[in-house]
Amino acid sequence: MDEKELEKLGLSAEQVKAVCELHAAEMQKQSQTISTLEAEKGQLETQLGEANKTLQGYDPEWKAKAEQAQKDAESKVNALRRDFAAKECAAALHFSSESAKRAFLADFAAKELPLQDGKFLGFDDYVKAYRESDPAAFRQEEDQPPPPRFSSSTPGVHSEGTLKDQANAAIRAAFGVQS
Repeated sequence: MDEKELEKLGLSAEQVKAVCELHAAEMQKQSQTISTLEAEKGQLETQLGEANKTLQGYDPEWKAKAEQAQKDAESKVNALRRDFAAKECAAALHFSSESAKRAFLADFAAKELPLQDGKFLGFDDYVKAYRESDPAAFRQEEDQPPPPRFSSSTPGVHSEGTLKDQANAAIRAAFGVQS
């Protein structure tokens, strides 16, 4: 931005001068900040170089050990993610037993399907093939327990009394007690 552009916007000469002074002050401030940060960066790079030389003096293989530790940590985290995602995917399936579920998860882990956004690519195809190869590992629809019963009809009075009364009468009769 220059003075002519500000004048075209309708600012007076005094206003243009004030805006330019403010802009120059801000630019000077930013320039000082950049210079300070560059100096700090140079100091930190020097410190890092010295620290690396010191570490190499203590343990020449420190860098390789640090990289290996990083790789090991990433490997463990990825294994935990895959295990959790596999268990989550298998939770929707109805296995015939816990051992069938463990066998499915072990075979699935050996398959090493790619994991993307917490879901395995090709999981449905794998389940379909597994169902065909081992149908006994999954519960059939008719094997599933009936849904729980939340209510029942209220027993009414029968012409011969309630079922409880009939049961009591049968017990009394069996023992020879008259009611």
